[in-house]
Amino acid sequence: MKNRYENIVDVTTVSMRYIAAQVFLFLLIVFNSYNYAQELVDKELKTEVSLQKQFLRRMFKKADSLVTAKKIKEAQQVFDKAFNILKIAPHNDSTLYYTRLVEEFYSEVLADYDRALYIIDFLDKKCVRNNDEMGQMLLARRVADLYNRQSQYIYSLRNLNKSLALAEKNNYRANAWNILIGRGVLFSSIGDEDLAIRDYKKALEYIEEGDPNNFKRHTYVNLSDVFPDTEPDSAIYYSRLALRGCKQKSTNLICAIAYNNLAWGYYLKKKPQKAKNIILNNIGLENKHNEHSFLHDLRPAMMHILGVSEFDLGNYKASLKYLKIADQSYKDLANISDWVKVKEDLSKTHEVLGNLSESIRIHKEIKNLEVSQFRIKIAKEIAREESKRMLVAQEDEICGLEEKNDSIEQEVYNTRWLIYALAFVLFAALCVLVYLGYRSRIRYYQVNEQLVLTKLTSLRMSMNPHFLFNTFSTLQNFILKKDNRSANEYMTELSGLIRNVLNTSDSVYIDFVTELQILKSYVNLQKGRFRGEFDAVFTVDPKLRKLNPKIPSMIIQPVIENAILHGFSNIKKEGELMISFVLEGDTVCCVVKDNGIGRAASAAIKATATKNSHLSIATKNTNERLAILNKTAKEKSSIEINDLQDALGAALGTEVVIILPIVQNDNTIAI
Repeated sequence: MKNRYENIVDVTTVSMRYIAAQVFLFLLIVFNSYNYAQELVDKELKTEVSLQKQFLRRMFKKADSLVTAKKIKEAQQVFDKAFNILKIAPHNDSTLYYTRLVEEFYSEVLADYDRALYIIDFLDKKCVRNNDEMGQMLLARRVADLYNRQSQYIYSLRNLNKSLALAEKNNYRANAWNILIGRGVLFSSIGDEDLAIRDYKKALEYIEEGDPNNFKRHTYVNLSDVFPDTEPDSAIYYSRLALRGCKQKSTNLICAIAYNNLAWGYYLKKKPQKAKNIILNNIGLENKHNEHSFLHDLRPAMMHILGVSEFDLGNYKASLKYLKIADQSYKDLANISDWVKVKEDLSKTHEVLGNLSESIRIHKEIKNLEVSQFRIKIAKEIAREESKRMLVAQEDEICGLEEKNDSIEQEVYNTRWLIYALAFVLFAALCVLVYLGYRSRIRYYQVNEQLVLTKLTSLRMSMNPHFLFNTFSTLQNFILKKDNRSANEYMTELSGLIRNVLNTSDSVYIDFVTELQILKSYVNLQKGRFRGEFDAVFTVDPKLRKLNPKIPSMIIQPVIENAILHGFSNIKKEGELMISFVLEGDTVCCVVKDNGIGRAASAAIKATATKNSHLSIATKNTNERLAILNKTAKEKSSIEINDLQDALGAALGTEVVIILPIVQNDNTIAI
């Protein structure tokens, strides 16, 4: 009985081990299949996202052109369609960017703040679902700006606080600096100079070493502007800090504002001549920023300083001229507080000049403006009190968080019950893995089906049907003439060209040597077709052959095609085509030069032709691909076309210079 019991125990142990091994093997297979399917889906989704970006880019380009043409209703329809697409698009930086463009159209062009806030609210919920705290921070900052424009200072302040908390939590230093500057401007506008100064000084702590973006100058300018008129020395001190490195009559807006604040400080110190000289000698009346007063209040502020300085110097007519300009500029800006100050000085100047009726009329305007100014003062006072209350609440919250932290540490020791839930969690995880693996396979096959259709379309567009038809016609001609040698050579060139094009049709980039082979095959086929009516010479930098870098594909071939079909059409001499490649740093310089009839003559012929649609499409696609490359590459791509002429202006041909960046792989531009 003992031996029998021992045998039973041995069999049971082996069975349990076998079952455990089978379960482990099953989990391993499910996990690996899920990872593999997920990798395939991710790869295909990247392709789908790329196509989606191109589609959205075209939509927004069309909308921008409609806005430029003042066709606002048509532009709104395009933006609304784009927003409907973005609603169901996956959340990423691209969709966030394009949705922000829709919001900016409603806020900046239509001034429809309710619609703009609705779009931002939709985006914010998307960011919350995807745990995108950077997006939440940027959106809260934008909401604060929109509320500030509507004089809803409390809502603006709350969103600035929310944005700042996210920036500090994630250590977004540049964003934290920007938010503190914005909150300081808000505090300054509602009359709380102490909190504004505190925020500006705190912003200095977030500036990176070396200050690559010149944030210090910007901060010092804001500090110079926040002190009350009773502290001119502080305004002068911070203005001088901001002016370090500025030149006289600088085109930099921040420098111009710093000079203006410096002049105001000296005017408050009863030095009107010095204030006047600072503006005229360091900013100048012809400064380009004076033409764009809708972007900032530099122009009216500068004219106000000149006006009051001329008044104190006894130059009343000059004072009147400057104050009138400031009056109109503040009217355009709808800056009521500063507008009232300018009107008071303008009324005083008219009174001194004896224009009593004009002075009385301006006084009446001031009375009307004071009603609106009073409402704004009330809103600012409420916001100032609310900001103080929020500051106290924030300090109380910090104390509460410290107490909560202590209680959490104590509760950590009481979480042993989680161990008993581990088995349930493992089972749930297994179910989720199986479900995700099944769903990933379904998604993979759906995306793969779409990808096949996309690749077929791309492949069909990469080969010119007219070129293939003409090539086969030439080959047929050789065969009919029983010129077997020429037919064999021509067939070899054609098969090599088609093979290389098909092998590289799924890649954005191509090896230089392969691209060179494609171009030579193409030129040789065209030479056979045109019966030697032109000659082509390739000149290649030896360094390029040895390095064999990757460059963008299908950029040079359309240029050569244009040179042959347009440059050598109706030419009365033997055509000469010179194609050279030179390595220049991290770029390849290609020069395509022909002795054809020139662009002017070609355009005249082309105007009467009916079969140039493919060339137009090829040129358009080339320009679009170069535009996309220029948005991602450090070294910029470009095409420059030069018309060659003799001393009498007669056409000698065309020269096209193409600059292409060298890439390290299919996704990375060489740095």
